Amino acid sequence: MRDPFVVSTITWHETPDEVAIDNINLIEAALKNHLKLSDYGEIVGIAFIYIIEQDNDHTHVDNFSYRPKRKEIYTQMSLPYAVVQQSSPEEILHLMAAKYVDTMQEYLSKKKIRNFDAQRFVKDVQELFERQNWLQPIAA
Repeated sequence: MRDPFVVSTITWHETPDEVAIDNINLIEAALKNHLKLSDYGEIVGIAFIYIIEQDNDHTHVDNFSYRPKRKEIYTQMSLPYAVVQQSSPEEILHLMAAKYVDTMQEYLSKKKIRNFDAQRFVKDVQELFERQNWLQPIAA
């Protein structure tokens, strides 16, 4: 993995650049600038790929895997296409941040990765995203 934190998207061609590029850059930068992955144990990389594709296209499926030899976590999770298409880039950023936290909470507790403090990692990511105001409801 090129960096400790990699965030990317697999998107349908109609997904706006603000979502496909700008939002992933914001999330990736926040993680890289505020968290040090080695503080949580032996994991050297976490890749999080957002899937935004039409509901009838099932080319990509949700996946959460841990590669023990590489000490990397690879995740790809879907966002609801219809919601993304009807939302502002800021609303989608909030959706993406919540999906990151929710995914890590759910799957890291199931994986029980040795020599990795998953609980503290999730807590710190959640606190980071809260400080960015990405987990707060957007005023209408």
